[in-house]
Amino acid sequence: MTTPSEMRLSEVPGMPSPAMELTYTTAIPMNGNTFTENQEVRIGLNVPQDCFVDLKRAYLKFKVNNTGAAPVFLDPLIGGAAVIDNWRVISGNGALLEEVIHYNTLYAAMNANKNVDVVSTIHHLYEGASKRPGKAEKVATGTADLTGVGLTSITNAESRVMTHRPQSAFFNADRYMPLGFSQGLCYLSLTLAQNTTAFLTNSGTDAATYSCSEWELHLPILKPGPEFAAMFRSAMSSGVPIQIHSVGVQNSQQAIPNGTTGENTLTFSTRKRSVKSLMAALRLNTAITSSLANSVSGFMNCDITEYNFSVGGMRIPAQRIKLETTGNGKDAGEILANQQLALGHYSSDLRGICSIDARHNADPTETYLIDAENTSKEAGKALFSLDLESYNAAFAGKNLAGAGLPLVLHAQTGAGGIQNSGAVLVDLYVIHDVVYTMDSNGIMNASS
Repeated sequence: MTTPSEMRLSEVPGMPSPAMELTYTTAIPMNGNTFTENQEVRIGLNVPQDCFVDLKRAYLKFKVNNTGAAPVFLDPLIGGAAVIDNWRVISGNGALLEEVIHYNTLYAAMNANKNVDVVSTIHHLYEGASKRPGKAEKVATGTADLTGVGLTSITNAESRVMTHRPQSAFFNADRYMPLGFSQGLCYLSLTLAQNTTAFLTNSGTDAATYSCSEWELHLPILKPGPEFAAMFRSAMSSGVPIQIHSVGVQNSQQAIPNGTTGENTLTFSTRKRSVKSLMAALRLNTAITSSLANSVSGFMNCDITEYNFSVGGMRIPAQRIKLETTGNGKDAGEILANQQLALGHYSSDLRGICSIDARHNADPTETYLIDAENTSKEAGKALFSLDLESYNAAFAGKNLAGAGLPLVLHAQTGAGGIQNSGAVLVDLYVIHDVVYTMDSNGIMNASS
């Protein structure tokens, strides 16, 4: 028999051990103050000696300045975070610990799978996401006036400050990072997006220019007592493996050619040992470099009616995942179910998607799968995904590290898809397990 916790009135909660002193430090760029399109922002993770850093509680802060002659409008799902095109973390000895190409699109894909209220409140205040993030925006031709539709605007010669929580494996690992015990200075490397990729503009102004300044990376520092620090260093020097698990993302790209209808077979490159899931984001290629288009989060469906993947020569699932955009026989549930499975949201009723607009109206608009997108030129929120985990645990994914194990997307496109207006870029995000290790000399590496 046990006493219920509610009746243990004399129980004294135990103190955490070892004792840690929490402080905060602010890291700033090492290579300048103000940055523009295509430039690198390099921020050193300045962690005092013999200290740990809780990167899950870290956040990035920066100012976006409109240096053009006309107002610009921020991405509806991620706001000013759209300026971060590529994300890399480099160890003190120069090893690549993490790399996410098209980081902004990954972040948009994750926000598309959050509740509308989360994006329109928290992410609106953080990064300037739209107050109507479920609204479909154009990927071609532009919109005459983007004011009054919920988008956050920055008037010419004005600015807005962004706060961003990293969508990063290194920053969301399952342990504190012992960077105060590592060799050299670990740093964050951000490549900024092109001017026309980062923003939307009114159709009369197909141009945008910006700069970013006042970069800050806020880091919670945990300092242990000298006894624990000495014990940890002793464990390192004796060869005790320091291993930290996380879940990372690798980007691989292919294209659906202009005017393609029927069967498409797209082969991607990946050599990860434990692939947990796959997530493909489709965007009109010309939209990526046009300020008249929803460049970053303009997800298209190419009028695909069925798809599956070949993983190591095996079709998964054997029976294709089916969908239909038209009102007669519309089928959006199966693709959504697979998206939720891929992200681990399937068993949670608290997880929503950002695909309902004008909820104040008697008949709100649903924007998950856009019908006849080649005519409307509007983007939806659908992604083409697949779960590959045997069970919900680390290293339970598919092993694709061996040679001769290709990863192939098979998709049946239709006449109503945006690919009939131009080529479509397919960003395949391979979600996989990763382990960060530190040897006896304090050298950090990543193994995936």
